[in-house]
Amino acid sequence: MNSDSQYAFYGTLRRGEENYALYRQDLIYLRTVILPGYKMYSLREYPYIIKSEKLVDTIVADLFKITSAETEQMIHEMELEAGYVFSEVEIADIKFGIYLFKAKNENHPEVGSGDWSSFRKLTGF
Repeated sequence: MNSDSQYAFYGTLRRGEENYALYRQDLIYLRTVILPGYKMYSLREYPYIIKSEKLVDTIVADLFKITSAETEQMIHEMELEAGYVFSEVEIADIKFGIYLFKAKNENHPEVGSGDWSSFRKLTGF
């Protein structure tokens, strides 16, 4: 987990999404960013990202500070159980926790925009 309890969430933990609604009382929204070097894919109900060698591959993420150690642990366990691995990304000289997959599954469609919220609205998920 991140030592400062700061995370970059790009899927169902973004503002307005279903898991955000479950944990919002313990999430302080900092800002939304575009992160280069990641590609997003759809698992239908939620996305995953993998590292990319290309800076033109980007994702949209909401940055948060988690104020409850219990909530932070619950989110961490939820992500690991879903198959994600914990990593960190540096944004403006600050490290944020981020959850990603190690590799892409060929059967999962790419979310070309890198914006899960917009993709979900367009596809009706």
